Amino acid sequence: MPKIKTLERKRFSILTDDLTHCYVCTRPKQQLHEVFYGKNRKNSMIYGCVVPLCYECHEGNNGVHHNPDLNLKLRKECQKRFNKVYPDLDFISIFYENYL
Repeated sequence: MPKIKTLERKRFSILTDDLTHCYVCTRPKQQLHEVFYGKNRKNSMIYGCVVPLCYECHEGNNGVHHNPDLNLKLRKECQKRFNKVYPDLDFISIFYENYL
């Protein structure tokens, strides 16, 4: 399993090709957000479950870490995309949850 620092340097997104603008509001990106964080952070980086976010959409009062609806929306979008990008892999067996 790759180390965190290596994974962080090689982050990519299966949801967007534009890592320079916030995925939610299109302002300039300030941070990369692993859609499935915590115990699934490494898997998010390995499989491209990452989105660029501005500070407000990431950590602001209505950002993904304080807004359960936005958090769930991103997770649903990512699971749908994961199933298209990796048709031979089982999302639930990797992330241990079903968001659809």
